[in-house]
Amino acid sequence: MRKLIVLLTAGLLATTASADLFNDAVGDLHDGTGGGADFTGFTHLDIVSLEITNDLTDINFAFTLTGDILATDWGKYMVIIDSVPGGDVAGNGWGRPISMSAGADYWIGSWVDSGNGAETYSWDGAAWNLDNATYNGPPNDQVSIGTTQFTATITTPLAELGLGIGDTFTFDAFSSGGGGGDSAVDALSVGTPSITDWGGPFNSTSQLSYTVVPEPASLLLIGLVGLVLRRR
Repeated sequence: MRKLIVLLTAGLLATTASADLFNDAVGDLHDGTGGGADFTGFTHLDIVSLEITNDLTDINFAFTLTGDILATDWGKYMVIIDSVPGGDVAGNGWGRPISMSAGADYWIGSWVDSGNGAETYSWDGAAWNLDNATYNGPPNDQVSIGTTQFTATITTPLAELGLGIGDTFTFDAFSSGGGGGDSAVDALSVGTPSITDWGGPFNSTSQLSYTVVPEPASLLLIGLVGLVLRRR
């Protein structure tokens, strides 16, 4: 029995959280054909993929981009979430021309310029409320962002998005510029140009979804405890 516990514990320590990877078409930024803006030079706005992981308390949204986000030192990366009935069908927490036809309940906005930062918002049925920001003090600082040359990873507690183990939510993810009126230069849910100019509105009809699951390490721990109790 002791040997079994040792083996399970070793497996527990070596196991990481499960991950869902959502790929996007590469090179799907509007090239200026027919008018509008040519976004093709802004490769740090070209989404390659979004990886979502969670443990028992937190959820992570990891953007991978084609271009070097550290070298350009500007860019916004955002996630819109529909997790409960209702929601805002016309807007988002940043007031940008981006919407979700199913009704958005939460908004995560991040920036990788000027030292990096992120915010989370929730819809109360009438307005968007800023819940957490990296520049806030406790307890309203429950969001963070980490960057590498080609990735931006946003982390926030599940509870701050109204989520728990077993919940499923629909979402979309976007890249954008620094202007307050800039829209979704690239949208994860479509493999074609999402807009033709900076301020062009984008309405997401995304069917992308993620289910919050116990991390494998937690499942191993539960099994280990069960074995110990059964043995006793």
